[in-house]
Amino acid sequence: MFASACGRASSFTRPVATSTRLVDGTISTVFGTFIVLNNEGWAITAGHTFDSFARFQSDQNKIRELDGLNADRTGADVIRKDPKLITNHSFWWGWDGVQLNNVTVNRKIDIAIGRLQNFDPSKVGGYPVLADPSTVVPGRTVCRLGYPFMGLKTEFDEKLNGFRIPRIDHRSNLYCNDGMVSRIFSPGKGPDGVDVTYIDTSTPGIQGQSGGPLVDADGNLCGMQVSIYSIPMGIQPTIECDGSRVVENQFVNIGRALHVGTIREMLDARGIRYRSVDNPEEYRIDY
Repeated sequence: MFASACGRASSFTRPVATSTRLVDGTISTVFGTFIVLNNEGWAITAGHTFDSFARFQSDQNKIRELDGLNADRTGADVIRKDPKLITNHSFWWGWDGVQLNNVTVNRKIDIAIGRLQNFDPSKVGGYPVLADPSTVVPGRTVCRLGYPFMGLKTEFDEKLNGFRIPRIDHRSNLYCNDGMVSRIFSPGKGPDGVDVTYIDTSTPGIQGQSGGPLVDADGNLCGMQVSIYSIPMGIQPTIECDGSRVVENQFVNIGRALHVGTIREMLDARGIRYRSVDNPEEYRIDY
């Protein structure tokens, strides 16, 4: 059902790798997903993708403050740094040498909008067509794409002061799962006046799919995955385990995506070109 849609979406869906190094030497990389909107390199992803960068900036201030305090201290007087402070941070945006600039992060809505620098449009076979918001309703079957289960080993090159991750083939690592639009949820307006609407789906997203597309059977962009929710079902069966009775709480896991209507409103406000079902040619709003 979604074979053609996933083929189309794989053209504009890419992984973002976030690598960190801590004071204690721990090196890790987590993956998310982003959507390339047009040949100018404009892209969207989940706002929480930048949480680690915000923490890195805060940690750098703490490290500089401690270094200043320790400048004249020796031995037992030296104030030790928290081993979990981030000393190094790096994003990898789908291609080597590409960065995301001009970024606006709306953490409350959970979206980040930015423009890829050093972006080569020939590397993207096609761009998303944004669905008509009125057609994304409960009962619609959709498919979610992203980059979970990566599990790649990251190294830190001391000489280059940078991270090394294995080469990533975006198509073979792309993971898809389907579900139904179960609910349209609108908490109200965001801090900038935008009408905020979310899609709850009958299946959960998977860590690594955040920022990835939610598409219909035609491959049209219906939303962007942002979070996973586990909701208690109020059922508590008991089981026997090692001679003891154990109560098992039951949960339903759902996915939540930012609705295409909110995405379109935010792009329109910034004059960012995109194609849509109701306007298949890319356009720019003139102010």
